[in-house]
Amino acid sequence: AMACSLFYVGGLAAQEVKASGANMFVPEIVETFTLSDGTKVNRTKSNGFIVADDPSNPLRQASMTCTGTMVESKDGKPIRSAGTCDTVDAQGDVAFYWWRYDEKNGGKWGFLGGTGKWTAVEGGGTWEPTPGFKDGRQSNNWKGTWKAK
Repeated sequence: AMACSLFYVGGLAAQEVKASGANMFVPEIVETFTLSDGTKVNRTKSNGFIVADDPSNPLRQASMTCTGTMVESKDGKPIRSAGTCDTVDAQGDVAFYWWRYDEKNGGKWGFLGGTGKWTAVEGGGTWEPTPGFKDGRQSNNWKGTWKAK
């Protein structure tokens, strides 16, 4: 829904950051309804955290809350979804994101700014869902590029 350190954004102001990792979360379906063609719509809220591959990445272990709407085929396969997330990193700075997924193009995400080091960040990347856990928890793998302005 990010590898170089952004802890010193003033010194890295125009440096491009390339990163990857996983998001771990617990989804909660808050509303479900069926469209006239039989597809199912789930509105969800998910809470979790980010696992960045680089231990120095300030997004590593940032808490995360996401909301979104997902459309599934009659047999439960994802067709399209979109939503927003926010994270709070170890320094207390908040980053905002958009995300989307569709069956043809996969998952995409991007920054929407934030506070502190994330105030003027621009960039984003891709994500892919991974098989869910038997207890209902989910994860996805992400990679991306961004710059703090």
